[in-house]
Amino acid sequence: MRKLDDAYIACGLLWLIFGMAYGIWMGIAMQLNFGNSHAHANLLGFVASVLFGLILRAYPAMREARLALPQFLVYQLGAVLLVAGKMRIDAGGDPTLAKIGSLVIIVGALGMVCLFVMRRSGQGALDGRASSAA
Repeated sequence: MRKLDDAYIACGLLWLIFGMAYGIWMGIAMQLNFGNSHAHANLLGFVASVLFGLILRAYPAMREARLALPQFLVYQLGAVLLVAGKMRIDAGGDPTLAKIGSLVIIVGALGMVCLFVMRRSGQGALDGRASSAA
């Protein structure tokens, strides 16, 4: 997908706005017990998403791979589940959603590792064709 790098950066910027608004709410409402979920939204949502987008921009073969779109979707889903789960924990609730989100986001991060490692190999699992150089 040609614009997957842009999609990652755009999602990261949306995570940034969410994280900032969430932090402002925490301060105004004096709900500082939500600091853990606030940090996860900013780091896993904003920072990692923007970095993944910049990596895809630096290595175009990675964003053209068949695995690229599923990796993006899995990672973003994992981030949403994990942050929502951390919010639930911070509110004194059940950790199940955070556990599920943690597993999903790890799969998404491993997908990025696979894209990076296999970017020059032309492996069929990534793009179904032999690629020259990235």
